[in-house]
Amino acid sequence: MLTPGQVANSLNVSPATVRRWSARFARHLSPQTPNHKRAYTPDDLAVLARVRDLSATGTPLDQIDQALNVTALSADKSTALISLADFAQSLQFARDQVASLQARLDDQTAQLEKQTARLDALTAWIALPFYKRIGKQPPSQ
Repeated sequence: MLTPGQVANSLNVSPATVRRWSARFARHLSPQTPNHKRAYTPDDLAVLARVRDLSATGTPLDQIDQALNVTALSADKSTALISLADFAQSLQFARDQVASLQARLDDQTAQLEKQTARLDALTAWIALPFYKRIGKQPPSQ
């Protein structure tokens, strides 16, 4: 059994953070001892390490709670080819990649439209009779 201080040292967080996470995610941890002194099991340390990792990536506490629920469900079903937590993480990664590609596509589309407008202006300028272009600069955008 580990003390809150030992868990805090293992996770490189403050003991107050460990206490706060223990209160917030108590249903995912082992019950307290009868004398109400908190002691953590290795499984509790793994849960709190997952909380630390998820919070370090900016995941909101409600989503961390859901991720811990998914982890608990997937631990019960060891026959799955991929755990539900891993699938959810992969799905989120795919969503992030699609959003990144969409942003790049939007930027490239804007650049293409700008170049097309410039080409249209130059084409119109070239279509003018020669004597109307004398002494004038081609359009630039």
